[in-house]
Amino acid sequence: MAEKIIETKQCKNCGTSFSITDKDIAFYDKVSPIFNGKKYGISTPTHCPDCRQQRRLARRNERKLYKRTCDATGKDIITMYAPDRDFIVYDQQERWTDNRDPLAYGKEVNTHISFFAQFEKLLHAVPRASIVNTNSENSMYTNYTANNKNCYLIFSNSYGHNEDCYYGTCLSKCTLCIDSINVFECQQCFDCCDCTNCYSVISSKNCLTCQNSFFLSDCESCSFCIACK
Repeated sequence: MAEKIIETKQCKNCGTSFSITDKDIAFYDKVSPIFNGKKYGISTPTHCPDCRQQRRLARRNERKLYKRTCDATGKDIITMYAPDRDFIVYDQQERWTDNRDPLAYGKEVNTHISFFAQFEKLLHAVPRASIVNTNSENSMYTNYTANNKNCYLIFSNSYGHNEDCYYGTCLSKCTLCIDSINVFECQQCFDCCDCTNCYSVISSKNCLTCQNSFFLSDCESCSFCIACK
């Protein structure tokens, strides 16, 4: 069933017109919180979807790393939080221990104060993990990653094992891949994007099972090729 437009609004940020549909209204009603038996309805957005996405992404940092001190142990750590941010930051190993009581951060909801003002205070009270980097070896300068060995500045990789990879995003089961994004089961590739099961491929995109080639686009099972599409 097609969505029914209930209201057309103008974005407060960019001025673009955007629609509020009946399914939007139903969703906001569904997620509106209830405190002491009273529902507090969430109002419809004042920003268009693109501007809302920009605001969400502006709060996400995965690729810029800093050095600061762990607020629990005092040791030097690598973290995604800048030293001048007033968050409480723990070394990730310390963050996941049972050395603290998580219920100690609980707060009563005050219906006379903005929910988001209270939520912001909670965000600053709960310790944060310095990075998200699990089951890795000699890969301390990586974030939102797992199962890496001898990797540097690798971000948002899946749980496939990577080894000796540098400067990449979304790598899985790769070896000796550099300056690449969205590459899977590749070896010795450089400057590649959206490639799978490739070997010694350079400056190529959207390739599958290619090897020993340069400057390819949308190629499959190519060997010793240059500038092909």
